[in-house]
Amino acid sequence: MRINDFREMQQNLEQMRHNLEDIKKVDYIQPDLGKKRRKGRRAVQKKISEIAHPKLTKIAREEQIIVMVTIFIVAATFIFSTSIFAKTISENTVEKQEIAQENEPELQIENTQEPEITQEKEQSAQPVNAAGELVLESNENAIELENILMQNVSVLKSKEYAEEVRPMDFETKYEDNPNLPEGEEKIVQEGIAGTKQVTVIKSYENDELVVENVLSELPMANSTPEIIERGTSKFLADNKVHLDDKMYLTKEVELKKEAENSAENVCTILKSLDVVLLELKDENWCKINFDGLEGYVECKNLTSSKVTPGVVEANRVQRIKMTLSESMPLNESTDLTLEDYKKMLSGNASDKNRILEENAEVFYNMDKNYHINGVFLAAIAIHESAWGTSTIANDKKNLFGYGAYDNSPYASSFTFDTYAEGIELVAKALVKYYINEEGTPIYGEELAKGSYYEEPTVASVNKRYASDENWHNRVYSYMEYLYNRL
Repeated sequence: MRINDFREMQQNLEQMRHNLEDIKKVDYIQPDLGKKRRKGRRAVQKKISEIAHPKLTKIAREEQIIVMVTIFIVAATFIFSTSIFAKTISENTVEKQEIAQENEPELQIENTQEPEITQEKEQSAQPVNAAGELVLESNENAIELENILMQNVSVLKSKEYAEEVRPMDFETKYEDNPNLPEGEEKIVQEGIAGTKQVTVIKSYENDELVVENVLSELPMANSTPEIIERGTSKFLADNKVHLDDKMYLTKEVELKKEAENSAENVCTILKSLDVVLLELKDENWCKINFDGLEGYVECKNLTSSKVTPGVVEANRVQRIKMTLSESMPLNESTDLTLEDYKKMLSGNASDKNRILEENAEVFYNMDKNYHINGVFLAAIAIHESAWGTSTIANDKKNLFGYGAYDNSPYASSFTFDTYAEGIELVAKALVKYYINEEGTPIYGEELAKGSYYEEPTVASVNKRYASDENWHNRVYSYMEYLYNRL
């Protein structure tokens, strides 16, 4: 209804605009007062209305009716703006009266004893043209009634009573967690908003909500609080880790059954080895898992990859070294890289001709292609050729003395075009006859013969490969030497 009233009022105002054009033509009569004083402004205006054209009188009456109807509509539709409307009318009326008084000082009302001016004298003092017609002067200070109405009807106000179901905010609770890094937060329970019935009165201006007055709120469904844990562990924060993360030992330590130095030892953990952090006993002791064994170590002996980046590589090398033993299987590839082989076989003073150094990549390829421990293969070459300085090694490029018999080693040994050719032949022979059981798939479509197989260890290979019973000890000592060069 607000919009319809506003449109109807606009149509009325448009009609008023045409009528006001005629009203504005009405002039205040400027009488020739001469030496006589007039009684006052009301008398003059009375005379004007009596002599004014009948049409203007009719227009004024119609205009008065329209104005009254319009004001009634405005008052009924916009009850909240009545005071503003009245104030504006008052201010504009006063202003127009002041302007009129300034422009017509001679019409100031005086409370004198002069006799009333008769209608005939008033009319004779009014200006007329040559035809005897009354001359009307334009009123420049006419009240702008249209503008006043438009200013007060441009804002449509209304109120609405409503009952609504609205969400109800949940509470947030905080709890300390010593197993969480200091300064970190973790949501352990999601908050769920409840519902409430709200009774409100809404105030609108031009269909836009401007004020909402809440009368009452009635809970309907309770909310579930959100629970957030706050970390308090400085140790976890300093190392930038969480429980179940991987950490590393900064030195060799004993894994304890209890969180005290006097507790029983579980095992020894070497420097740089990785462990899994299980829990914090306190800021001094941590419970860890080391290769399936659980126990306690002091927190100060642990670090992380984020704090000590180089410890990851150190752990890899340490893990490789841990695989070295006399009983280690030789029919498996190692986790060594090409750089590892180059590091082990380079810069050895005994390798005077740099034969082992220049063939580091060949030993690495044998490791990966034939599933044989390449360090074991290199250790045999070092032992049999005295680091590549033997006559057979130099003359026949045979680092292993392969094919040699004790009674004619030089004559019976094989000759190769390159050192790589001899290294590959020996690797295949060991894989096919010595370190794999018969029928084991080895390389290509080949199957192991297992002719001299007992176990894939250095000592077992010694039994059928070399006549020297101490051969395996010497070979293994070279393996240890190379591993320790990592």
